[in-house]
Order: sequence, then C-alpha cells, then structure tokens
Amino acid sequence: MADFEIPKHGDICWRELRTKDLGAALDFYTKLFDWTLEQSKVAAGMDYKEIIVDGTATGGMMSMEGDDWGGLPSHWATYVAVDNADDTVAKITANGGSVQVPPFDAPGVGRMSMVADPSGANFAIIQFTEQMQDIGQRNKRKARNRISYFVPFVYFVANPIAFP
Repeated sequence: MADFEIPKHGDICWRELRTKDLGAALDFYTKLFDWTLEQSKVAAGMDYKEIIVDGTATGGMMSMEGDDWGGLPSHWATYVAVDNADDTVAKITANGGSVQVPPFDAPGVGRMSMVADPSGANFAIIQFTEQMQDIGQRNKRKARNRISYFVPFVYFVANPIAFP
C-alpha cells in the first residue's frame, strides 16, 4: 500500500490534470519533470495515471473524453481536505462562495463537493470516510498531502459533469 496520512482540514491533498489529450500530457510532463506515471490500481477499468514522486502518488491525470465536458479546456483541479463537507459548503456560501456540485458520497473515498470562491476560482473539498481514516491509522509511514488511494475521479468517470 502507498504512503497515506489523513490530511488536516484545509490541506491541499490531491492535484488532478483533466486533459483532452492524455497521451500528449503524459509525454509533456514526463519529459518536463521526469515524473513517473503509473496506471492507478484503484481506478481499474479506466485510463487514470497516478503521478508518482519519490515513490508516493501525489496526483493523477485523466482524459476528458465525451461530450459531458462541454467546451471546457484541459485544466488542473485541486482538492482540499475538510472535516465536514456539509458544514464547509455552508461556510463557503456564507462567505460569498458558490456551490457548483452539492455534497455527494463517493463510495469508499468520502463526501465531496465542487465549489468556487467569490472570484469564481473552482476547487473541490473532500471529507474522507472512516475507511480512509482506518487506512491512515494503520499505515505508520507519513505522506503529507500525498494520497494514492484517494480517488474522487472514479465518481466523475461514472457520473461526468462539466466542472473545471
């Protein structure tokens, strides 16, 4: 199992490239940063590459295939860990932010939501499940902000949405 530690509330915990040309992105980033990219074991059945840095998954890359993405360009998405997704969504809206996708459960991962700050900058929040908490407690090696078994993208492949 890869290194894992449950991130603290407010930690940026996953970065994900959503691209219209996965092959070109793989080639570009491996040449640019010498990244190791491996097929995700968690996302079996889909072409999802994990970005491996120093032996730990730090993010992922996926293809934006199909019409569900609309005219969105390729982009990076950022996930922020929270203690309670529903409470955080309420705080976001109370402080002028907006909710793009209301909180939902991503089986085996946690409760998440797609949101935006008052300026319109999009990001995602994630409240990890007890199962993820258990994995973090059993694994003694620490990997702050590096989570290879955090897989919100699996939900979006099954239920695509047009959210950058």
